[in-house]
Amino acid sequence: MDNHTKYMSLALKLAKKAEGMTSPNPMVGAVIVKKDRVIGQGYHKKAGLPHAEIEAFNDALKKKNSVKGAAIYVTLEPCCHEKKRTPPCVSTIIEKKISKVYVAMLDPNPKVSGNGVKLLRENGIQVEVGILEDKAKILNEAFTKYITTKKPFVILKLAATMDGKIAAYTGDSKWIGSPTQRKFAHQLRNKVDGIMVGTETVLKDNPSLNVRLGKKTADPIPIVLDRKLRIPLESNLLNIHERSIIATSDLSKTGKVQKLQNLGASILQIKEDKNGRLNLKELMTKLGKLEIMSVLIEGGSKVAASALKSGIVDKVVFFYSPKIVGSEGISMIGELGISTIKKSLEIKNTKIKRINDEIMIEGYL
Repeated sequence: MDNHTKYMSLALKLAKKAEGMTSPNPMVGAVIVKKDRVIGQGYHKKAGLPHAEIEAFNDALKKKNSVKGAAIYVTLEPCCHEKKRTPPCVSTIIEKKISKVYVAMLDPNPKVSGNGVKLLRENGIQVEVGILEDKAKILNEAFTKYITTKKPFVILKLAATMDGKIAAYTGDSKWIGSPTQRKFAHQLRNKVDGIMVGTETVLKDNPSLNVRLGKKTADPIPIVLDRKLRIPLESNLLNIHERSIIATSDLSKTGKVQKLQNLGASILQIKEDKNGRLNLKELMTKLGKLEIMSVLIEGGSKVAASALKSGIVDKVVFFYSPKIVGSEGISMIGELGISTIKKSLEIKNTKIKRINDEIMIEGYL
């Protein structure tokens, strides 16, 4: 491993510490190096708090290290525009007399995208872009989707048997996956802003939809697809979370709407599509306006099919357990209306991870 890779790897590791905490901002890490020694490091901890570069400068100051003439490794192009919460980092880098800036990836934000690098070079600072770029892009894939489309990055997560069933024919699904697999699922929850399920899941399982990792985390906002407002007021997700979102096409139950709002629920009225299902594209647009940058779908086979058919899914994460239940079991994905293999949905850039005797497969649509 050369030094550039080593220092950028450290910056990426720092950035990942804030997983699930920075939305709607990206995760960013920064490392300041002078004479082949790290003299300052930091990461963006939360929206509204100092950016990674500033945290690294403050760390160097605290250690009484001079940053003049040093190099800084940053996982994302330094910002060059005034933000609502924080000043631009390019100005500080220039002011601190940094000599070189190494950037993993350009900022996909149209307000920045190359302009930060341009300003640095115009001020005599050497800039190199592209060190561990692929890893940086994966780290902030949700931010990239959100900042360029104003819609959330959507992950479809399903846990199934080896023969692709999410439940036995009786509807029993507890537990398909092992405790280790469920821990991975909670790590996924910890990365996203919202977690989406259908009404049937709420009625059948009464899920809490929180993150249980044994450490302090930020819970995602529950999002329930509930056309007819059937969700019980005593549901766990309504009483555990301070905030939830109910997507519905029926606002006729005004009394229940008020009671749901009293429990912290935001009610989004969504049109129905030609099949009588909620228009998920419209829902994603509205969620984007609420600064929800990423959504994890954990619904059943019908919700999975609706999400795939609507084209809102960006990434799939499928867990397979070493169990077989047979053809009468409930398939992991409902009807898609695909008549030929040629018309099937294609998953690209797949990765496979073994979890003891279980398998996790992830890929992109």
